Amino acid sequence: MEDLLEEMQQCKSVKACIEVALTDAYGEYEQASAWLACIETIFERFDRVNLMREQVALEGFDLENELAVVAVCTKGKRRARVALDSVEFPGITPIEARWLKAWKQFSRGLV
Repeated sequence: MEDLLEEMQQCKSVKACIEVALTDAYGEYEQASAWLACIETIFERFDRVNLMREQVALEGFDLENELAVVAVCTKGKRRARVALDSVEFPGITPIEARWLKAWKQFSRGLV
């Protein structure tokens, strides 16, 4: 994953992020899996995020309906799988923000 992270950090535009994410990914399911790998890699440093103005534990990421990347969050005994649009990453870097924007554009079909 080191190589992937290095390649991801070199992306200077949203378009470049999308191109890297979709390299060798054919079809919806491969594209979703590729995005999952990229999101896990670029956001692996986060163990806490904000969800609806509350700090929660970030357990990781997963695929919803095999097509959408979601964040898996917990607070106490409650566990939720939420869209990345709902999660705020505290102290997000410009590179991480670019990748999040790329995912959002791709997931909304804006590419």
